Amino acid sequence: MNGLYLSRHELSAIKAIDTHEVERRVSQALDEGPSVLFGLNLSNAGSHITDHMHRYEQDLAKYAKAKASTKRSETRGRAWSSGHDLIYSIRDMKQRVEEQEKEMQLLRIDDLIRPPSRFQDRVEVRIHYQWRTAVEVDWEFRAITFYHDVDMRPDYTQPQPTRKPSAAKLEEQRQDTLYRHWDHLRVLALHSVREFFKAGGDGSTIPEKFEAKPGRTDRYLNNFSCNFWGESGPIRKSEPVRLAILKVGGLSDDCSSDGRFTLQSRVKHAKFGEGIVIHIEADKITADFGERGPKRVMSSFLEPLG
Repeated sequence: MNGLYLSRHELSAIKAIDTHEVERRVSQALDEGPSVLFGLNLSNAGSHITDHMHRYEQDLAKYAKAKASTKRSETRGRAWSSGHDLIYSIRDMKQRVEEQEKEMQLLRIDDLIRPPSRFQDRVEVRIHYQWRTAVEVDWEFRAITFYHDVDMRPDYTQPQPTRKPSAAKLEEQRQDTLYRHWDHLRVLALHSVREFFKAGGDGSTIPEKFEAKPGRTDRYLNNFSCNFWGESGPIRKSEPVRLAILKVGGLSDDCSSDGRFTLQSRVKHAKFGEGIVIHIEADKITADFGERGPKRVMSSFLEPLG
């Protein structure tokens, strides 16, 4: 289940990476093969790095198999590009480690939230957090509960089954639907609390409960649904909650090169499911896919939602 922070194992693994050694071996692998990558110990550094490593190894294998000169030139260029993507991903994650350690000196949010064993139409997420104004000041502890009444009316825009499912199957589908709504609420709630503090909000003013509601013309929660600070306060309601604070790719573009996606927009991927855009670099989109974590994909593989 994806949270706000890197785990202790990921932090240790990322800190232990020698970026210069990785750069040397990535360049060397183009001529000597993927065997020179053994021993880099990237497997525990999180999916953002390991996904790039896997892609680089695949591109190296295609380059090694290529025979024709044009094919070798094409596959070498692709391998060179994915190798540099691997290097950039390591740099980005090292920057994220620094930012996380700095943030956690003043703010800590419990992002390990387990779903209930059974869902009701009202889904709830309780966020525990602690904060202080300076390192020498004692921590203050509080929590906020976000709740949302899920609209469970049938969606007739989707294909309907030819046969009526059994009662047990209907309940299973109902629980799956409620889980997806709960998980979406969890992601929005975590980021709203974090952004509130990052914008200078006072933790003592956060309410104990807040009802997350969809927009007037939609039945699903959007990126403003968990803005518990309302019209006034340290964050204006018109400002979007910047999910790009995850810093998975340096400074993010505001919009993809094809104009289809912006930060925080909801997207769908054939393999990873529904997610929220957290970083944009031209036509490369990084989205948070909940349990599957952040994934970087080409914009052409995504569909906009809502």
